[in-house]
Amino acid sequence: MKFVSIDSSLANTGIAIGNVGPTGVITVSRIALTETKKSQNKQVRASSDTIARCRQTYRFVKAIIEQERPGVIFMETPSGSQSSAGMKSYGSTCMLIGALEPPPIEVTPNEVKMASVGKSTASKADMIDWAYNLYPNVQWNKNKDGSLKNKNEHMADAIAIAYAAVNTDTFIRIQSLFNS
Repeated sequence: MKFVSIDSSLANTGIAIGNVGPTGVITVSRIALTETKKSQNKQVRASSDTIARCRQTYRFVKAIIEQERPGVIFMETPSGSQSSAGMKSYGSTCMLIGALEPPPIEVTPNEVKMASVGKSTASKADMIDWAYNLYPNVQWNKNKDGSLKNKNEHMADAIAIAYAAVNTDTFIRIQSLFNS
């Protein structure tokens, strides 16, 4: 079954595209990243800028879903935020989850870390290393010296989200329908 897995935020949204076999084996064929930048134009209202960035992310995600036509979408639900900027990102992700069709299978940040690295305290570097070791041949963002850029965390998380989502009861029910 084809999937699109999404790690979304206001600034960066990572995507992993792949398939889940009948036994739950995951293969990732492609990763992508979109980055939105805060406007430097002082004439633009902050709320209007946030809305423009949300639209940019939505268009990016929607275009991939329309192109790939996945049987299932996976997303991580945001968790607590301590700042207004974090809350804007939280809200943009919740709206994206609510707007997508088919409705995404949701997983928590803790489920994502446990399904990948195996510890709830996994760092961004741990997540990138885990995903890169599994899928070194997809299009990772690299520095001139060949090392991986930190922004790969979003695609690494998208891959990990897929690994967490295939263990949910919701996915198991959906997969049984596809396999019958």
